[in-house]
Amino acid sequence: MPDLDTTLSAIRLGHEASLIVKPPNRPDDRDDVEAVLVRAAPPYEFDDGEQTYRVVEDEGDTGFRVLASRDVADPVRVLGELRAVVDMSA
Repeated sequence: MPDLDTTLSAIRLGHEASLIVKPPNRPDDRDDVEAVLVRAAPPYEFDDGEQTYRVVEDEGDTGFRVLASRDVADPVRVLGELRAVVDMSA
């Protein structure tokens, strides 16, 4: 199975993807976000029409975090740790 970086870089602009995220305060739970890729270079950005999701590398190269915001004036919140990405348009 490819690593997250390889999977993210393989998704094309305009493709819909499912981001599987582990929330920071709910270790036994997960959030699934379906959004369209709008920026295909780090930090990757996805948009679902209501929020923008930015996928950023954790410090120390330990993985990826997903940040969410409604618009540029909205404060950014940490959605959680990115666990998997599925290209729904492939």
